[in-house]
Formats: sequence, structure tokens, C-alpha cells
Amino acid sequence: MENYLLLKAALLTEGIRADPESLEGLGIKYKEQNHGLFGWDFENHIDIKLPDDFFLPDGTVVQFRLNSKSQYNVKKEDNKLNLYFNYDKICEVKWMKRPEYYDKKTTNGKDMVKIGQIGGDDCLFFCFQNYCANFKDNKQCAFCNLVSTSKTYNSVIRKKDIQDIGEVAAAAWSEGSVNHVNITGGCYISGKEVEVVSQIISSIKEHTGFERIPGVILPAPAKGDNIQRYYDTGIQSMGYAMEVWDEQTYKAVCPGKSATTSHDEFVESIKKAVEIFGKGNVYVAMVMGLETKETFLEGIRALSSLGANVIPFVWSPNPGSKLEGHRAPSAEWYVETILEAAEIVYEYKVPWGTENHCYLCDGNSLLHDALRLKGIE
Repeated sequence: MENYLLLKAALLTEGIRADPESLEGLGIKYKEQNHGLFGWDFENHIDIKLPDDFFLPDGTVVQFRLNSKSQYNVKKEDNKLNLYFNYDKICEVKWMKRPEYYDKKTTNGKDMVKIGQIGGDDCLFFCFQNYCANFKDNKQCAFCNLVSTSKTYNSVIRKKDIQDIGEVAAAAWSEGSVNHVNITGGCYISGKEVEVVSQIISSIKEHTGFERIPGVILPAPAKGDNIQRYYDTGIQSMGYAMEVWDEQTYKAVCPGKSATTSHDEFVESIKKAVEIFGKGNVYVAMVMGLETKETFLEGIRALSSLGANVIPFVWSPNPGSKLEGHRAPSAEWYVETILEAAEIVYEYKVPWGTENHCYLCDGNSLLHDALRLKGIE
């Protein structure tokens, strides 16, 4: 499996392309990209349908990140999809089945796929508002392309109706493949966000029958009394998009977010969230590759000591972001660093929280895959 860990890291940092024949059935039989939040590809592809994620032979989930210059290519041969590095065949890959609800509409006549999408193989994703207030003053995080992605593809409804979200959740769960939900809304810096989230969770509970919703809510950084209010909505876990652990790097990369939530405020809020939601039920999203290995691992240790889990996304230079055209660290750096991170996480024995987030959820991070090497599914 470790070879597949390195392969996944390489596919995320170098990107991938696919022959036209291999893309047959996308948007019909196989799940296609719908750009519910970010554009993770190295380049835009407005008129071309591409896979959202795919499987490696051991079940590892990999996010498809288009790079037309990549040496990795998928070819269709004898009704199988084979992954090549230049002319050398590596392994067979499989696109993911397209959810049935992608073809359905809500009672309001809205396309369900434009409201909520499946991330990876089993996570229902909602971005309830595709906007971030930090773009207004050009203070968005340097890696983020949320607003430009929304404008480029216009493939999702930017502000979703709460009733529609509940209907999509019911339709997705009824198919039997969804295990948890991920809900976010960018940073829209508003005191009303808790109320909006509460209404969304109530709608999902009403339509699914759940008392508490398995999954993660990741709003603008929750602080103070709002943490308890989010818990009271009925979501099982809380997320914090801290992005970068090193304080000075955080200020440079995230000028808008750091002006409203300091490094220390994040730590204190995460600590309080763990007290309320319980160990293993708080997730910290990090953008892996923007800081040194030393400070990243320092963050992994500090957050693990608090009882939080970490979701370290593998950074790629997204089109429309301020860092477009830059390069991520090598695949070898990612694997070496994430294996050390997995040792730290395993040492602290934070509950894995796989009922809320697992290796099947999204193919753009490596920590769950590294923990699978230790038997943690």
C-alpha cells in the first residue's frame, strides 16, 4: 500500500490527463466534476467533463487533477482503464459510479447535483454559499480559488435553498452509499452563519430521520459561545480551516483570515471545541506544502495533543488563485512528511473519527491513507 501512497502523492502533485476514449460514460455512468467549492485542477476545462475521483487497485481514492502536460495518463484498453507513466503501464484504475440523484430535481425544480455533490466515494458535500468575504478586499488566502471557480464554471447554485439541501440529503442517503456529510460556506463573516447552519441541519434531520448528523460542519472559525451553538444544531463534529500552523506563514498566506482569527485564537477555539464535541470529533483542515516539514509536524503534534484530528490537503497551484503557476513540494516530500505525521497521530491515540470523515471521503489528502498502513480504516 505504501507504493500506492507514493503514487497518490505523485498524481496529486504532478496532475494527470486522460485519453478521450477513457472519458466515455462520464456524466452518465461515472461521476464527473461539478466544482462545488474549489477547482483543484492545474488548468480550467470549461467544455470538458472530467472524473471527480478514481480508485487505485487497493481502494485508495485519488482526486483527478487535470494537467495536460503530466506524464501520468489514463488509457482505455480492452474495456479497462490503465494508468501509464509515459509509456510504462503502472496499474488499473477505476472511475467512480455516478450517484442516481445527480439526475434528479428538488420539489423547487432545482438540479440536485448543483446543490450537493459526493466527495470521494461516501461523503455528501454542501457549500451553502460559494462566496468568501475576504475576496472583496483582495485579502483571500493565497491558495484559494473559490470565487474564480464559481465564476468560471457556474456549475452549482451559489446560494442554496435550505429545503433543497434537506431533499438532496434524503435522496443521497437513500441510495445507500453516503456515510457522512461535509458542510461549509467559505468565510462570510456574519453573525447569522450559526442560524443558517442550524436551519440546514434541521432540514437534513427532518428529511433523513437522523437525530445527530454524521459528518463535519466547517464554518468561518467558530469561537466562544458559538461552538456550543454549533454542537446544539445536531452535527456530530466541528471543523476549523486553520490552513497553516506556522504563525508568520499563516499571516502571509491568509491575510484576511489572520486579521480576524489569530493563530492563538484558533488554538483556543479548537481546545474548547474538543471539550464540547469530544476528542476525535474536531477536525483541523491544513494546506500541506505551504510551510516547512518542521512546522507542519509541530502543528500535527500540538493539535493531536489537544485531541483534534487533522485533514492535511495536498496543495496544488490552482488556477485563479494567487499562487497559480507555483509548484508544490515533491511527492517524496509529501510521503516522508505524512508518514511522520501518521506516527505522531498514532502515538496520541486520538479517536479516529471515521464515522465523520474517512479515507473514502476525498482523494486530496494522504493522512488517512498513511494511517491505513497501521490498520486504521
